[in-house]
Amino acid sequence: MGQGVVGALRTTVSLFTGGGSPQAVAFGCSLGMMIGLMPKGNLTAAVLSFVLLATHTNLAAAALSGAVFSLAAKWTDPLAHRIGSAILTQPSWQKDFARLFDLPIVPWTALNNTVVLGSLVLSLVLFYPVYHLTWEAFSRHQPKVAQKLQEYHADKVLAGTEAVTRHL
Repeated sequence: MGQGVVGALRTTVSLFTGGGSPQAVAFGCSLGMMIGLMPKGNLTAAVLSFVLLATHTNLAAAALSGAVFSLAAKWTDPLAHRIGSAILTQPSWQKDFARLFDLPIVPWTALNNTVVLGSLVLSLVLFYPVYHLTWEAFSRHQPKVAQKLQEYHADKVLAGTEAVTRHL
């Protein structure tokens, strides 16, 4: 197994054995989803990342969620484009958008890009459902999964495997 795969498995195991609260895990998954769906390289993605790091979230959950939703983004981008295009082409908002994008820092947000704006709106709509579903699932299953992982010493085995792959 490659070092990246072992690291991902360790992150997953630590999610269940690390003792994080269901709220922190759910919030991490929701913010990870937002960052994963968002095209990178703009101020909007940077602000979302800052919010993730500045709040009490489970970073392992955010990392896993961000990775999963980054993979899913190629399928959600057409929907995000349609949402962003519908918003940006509203005739009644054209003057407001023009004034907004004349401000010094706003162009760095890339919210004039249909996919960036659509991804932000889509992720805001999905935030609570992802939070709620993650909270429910983690609250219900975390104790059972943590017990099984500790029975098999999964975290120690993966730590040893990761140490060995580092030295190869």
